Amino acid sequence: MTTSEDSPTEPKPDGSSPYRISDRHAAVRRANRSETAEDYVEAIADLLDQGVKARVRDLAECFGVSHVTVSRTIDRLQRDGLVTTAPYRSIELTEDGRAMATASKKRHAVVLRFLLAIGVPNASAQLDAEGIEHHVGPETLAAFTSHSDAVNAEAAPPDSTPPSDPAQDPVESPTRRFERVREAHANELSEDYVEAIDDLITERGEARVVDLAHHFGVSHVTVSRTLGRLQRDGLVLTKPYRPVHLTPAGRSLAKTSRQRHQIVLAFLLWLGVPARAAEIDAEGVEHHVSAPTLQLFAQLCGASPPGAPR
Repeated sequence: MTTSEDSPTEPKPDGSSPYRISDRHAAVRRANRSETAEDYVEAIADLLDQGVKARVRDLAECFGVSHVTVSRTIDRLQRDGLVTTAPYRSIELTEDGRAMATASKKRHAVVLRFLLAIGVPNASAQLDAEGIEHHVGPETLAAFTSHSDAVNAEAAPPDSTPPSDPAQDPVESPTRRFERVREAHANELSEDYVEAIDDLITERGEARVVDLAHHFGVSHVTVSRTLGRLQRDGLVLTKPYRPVHLTPAGRSLAKTSRQRHQIVLAFLLWLGVPARAAEIDAEGVEHHVSAPTLQLFAQLCGASPPGAPR
């Protein structure tokens, strides 16, 4: 699955990438780093736009985390020039913070409108959009917009009054949406590692710490720590200076993760997203699609449905 090519050719029929895997994982890491900042400034903007103060306790309730976690995040946002705050005072957005919140809301609206347009149930669309929005680049957003416009134009009778936007009728609390994103992140690393280990074993006959470090662009220490957690979770078997092996549970997870990635990639290509952008975006989007959304992706692009034998 890993090659050193960097030319804009089409993905292989099995969904593997013609680009360096590190490009994909680097994009996911960048998105994950910016995700917290974007979610916080958007939540602060919502509170301020409602005419209420944005306080630590309000954000703690919104995200379902402790006051300490919120305070640490706000300190980082202040260092990054996105918010201003003082003890016992409301948190305010800087000009840069307000610009980030506006851009984040627009991107979220595009993703949510698209999911609803293709028929994803409202509840699933609300939850999925919260994570997907951070992993789609401009090419994918443009494809989402184009498809949504086409679907909505076809569905609307001539000279009819535009229907109310269902995206403006949230059915899930912000806390539940952010819980779902955290759950996805908790699984993301495990899924990426077992899939990479399975690929390396298939291609090279073994998977070593040095191979995984190169694959993910991280240190040997980081890989060893992650493998220790995966071993405790019953997904891998590893010993010092020996290749890494997958348990039956690890192989099953790798198969499921790979199939989900292939469906998301095939769907983005079906929408017309350029191959390179589709491959990079699929790496992050795949961890934030629910079963109903994945099923619809497969149906629309003609991919094998989730769980189908290969």
